[in-house]
Amino acid sequence: MKYKLTKSVISIILVAALTLMSAGTSYAMPDGTDSGAVLNTNETSLIQDKSEVIYATLGAGGNVRDVYAVNHFEVTEAGSFTDYGNYSSITNLSGTDLLSQDGDAVSLQADKGDFYYQGHMSSTALPWLFQLSYTLDGVKTPPQELAGKSGKLEICIKSTQNKNINPVFYDHYMLQISLTLDTERCSGIKAPDATVAEAGKNKMITYTILPDKDADIIVSADIQDFLMTGIDISAMPFSMSMELPNTGGLTDELGQLSDGISDLNDGVGELADGTADLKKGTDELKKGSSGIAQGLSELHGNSGQLTDASAQIDDALKQIASSLDGGMSEDMDLSGLTQLPQGFSQLAEGLTQISGGLTELKNGFTPAYQALDAAIKGIPDTVVTEEQIAQLYANTDPSQYGFLAELVESYTAGQTVKGTYNQVKDAFDAISSTIDTLTGSINTIAGTLDDMAKEIEDALSGMDVLQQLKDLSSGLSELSKNYAEFHKGLKEYTTGVKQLTDGYTDFHTGVALFGDGMGSLKQGVDDLYDGTGKLENETADMPDKIQSEIEKMMDEYLGSDFEPVSFTSSKNKDAGLIQFVLKCDGIEKTKEASVSVQTKNESFWDRLAALFKGKDKK
Repeated sequence: MKYKLTKSVISIILVAALTLMSAGTSYAMPDGTDSGAVLNTNETSLIQDKSEVIYATLGAGGNVRDVYAVNHFEVTEAGSFTDYGNYSSITNLSGTDLLSQDGDAVSLQADKGDFYYQGHMSSTALPWLFQLSYTLDGVKTPPQELAGKSGKLEICIKSTQNKNINPVFYDHYMLQISLTLDTERCSGIKAPDATVAEAGKNKMITYTILPDKDADIIVSADIQDFLMTGIDISAMPFSMSMELPNTGGLTDELGQLSDGISDLNDGVGELADGTADLKKGTDELKKGSSGIAQGLSELHGNSGQLTDASAQIDDALKQIASSLDGGMSEDMDLSGLTQLPQGFSQLAEGLTQISGGLTELKNGFTPAYQALDAAIKGIPDTVVTEEQIAQLYANTDPSQYGFLAELVESYTAGQTVKGTYNQVKDAFDAISSTIDTLTGSINTIAGTLDDMAKEIEDALSGMDVLQQLKDLSSGLSELSKNYAEFHKGLKEYTTGVKQLTDGYTDFHTGVALFGDGMGSLKQGVDDLYDGTGKLENETADMPDKIQSEIEKMMDEYLGSDFEPVSFTSSKNKDAGLIQFVLKCDGIEKTKEASVSVQTKNESFWDRLAALFKGKDKK
């Protein structure tokens, strides 16, 4: 047991020696000058530098028992000066002279050189709150019950800010938490995010906690007859001296990205203009297609009347021809024939009106069909495969998937419209020529009927009526046969018009859907243009912003704005280096009380080592 105590004391002395060696150097303030002395008298020239090392002992659960401050001064010439701190007791570590204390003021008399004194602080509050807990085989176990135990151990170490203490230490100090595990007693050690070093049979596990951060550490191991030395915690100002990397290349590339975004915005602007023109053309296409659909519907609606009238003409011609054929004699009654010329004239007039209606239909159909044909030809013939669409999705930002889906849908609708149109285009091409042929045939028949009406009138007024009627009968028989062929063709034509009307309804529905999709596409492109415009505005000065953020972050981590303050008292000005050295109780078996003999003349190292000896534990 004596060997272990000596080893612990030696470790503490080495830590203190390194601390005091670093404290012995002149501490540079952020402005490049040495810190002023912590003086509250007019004799400011006596002190070159002052530093504080705060030592604390903690229980195995993280509760603070005692806090000591070791104050170090570099005295330039012998004299007296005053320091401040809320101490329950003070001890001269540089000599045997007693120190004078009046409230929080400590009067010091020192020779030239290094001077140390220790203050046992009245408060045990530290800038951090520590909580250490232990779980053995899944059961939370008090640390004093772990010595000699075996099983699956989990050690949890947490640190948070103590908001009752000046936050400058939490905000600017880096914590280093270290624990040592004996590999003869611990196996399967797991310490995520820790730095692990081998030291003989021991594993030294170290965690570094950056300023303004809390710690939440879990270390696990399989233990056998478990013992552990105390956990060590140190805290020091975080600063980093380093040369900033050259960010010129990065900012140049960001500048190129910004220029690329600007070009993208210009391109989307041109796309928006083109889409607007396409939308305008699509609206004209819908309008023309609607006119054609209406004309075909009216033509189909009139087809019944046209075929009925034609059927009546066909029947009338057959009856007249049948009546005149073979029934001519000198004693026949010809009084009924006087009404025949008027009937033929009325029939010819009706056919002329039908011909005029067909001509008007053609005049309306032709420009609408030309506009439709031009709009359909404007739809690209390029075929986009499913693989190309999938590749397009893969290379597109997910935030633009909605717009891309509308684009693909509009493309598909456009290709459907064009495919349907190509299937019925021959029928469209035949409409004008068919109307011309049908109009010509109707006009011919109307003219023939007019001629026949005139011939009948002439025959009735002539002398040889019977002979002329025989000639008329022969002509009517021939006309009746020809008209029967015409009527058959007319019925076939109206049947074709019905089929064309039914097919065009589906086609026009596709055109309307295409127009609606083009409207959505235009709105999507307009929204995209607004987005790229905002992106261009926000990234125009991106290189300067990035450079500024880099410099801001580097300044934060370099700690250039930190000015040390005294932990012992706010009355101590121009403090130098302030450090914290904390020691937690280990997991040890119960020790037998030992008697120690204190020499009359204790050295500085004897007094420093006594800070962590058992006699100071409460």
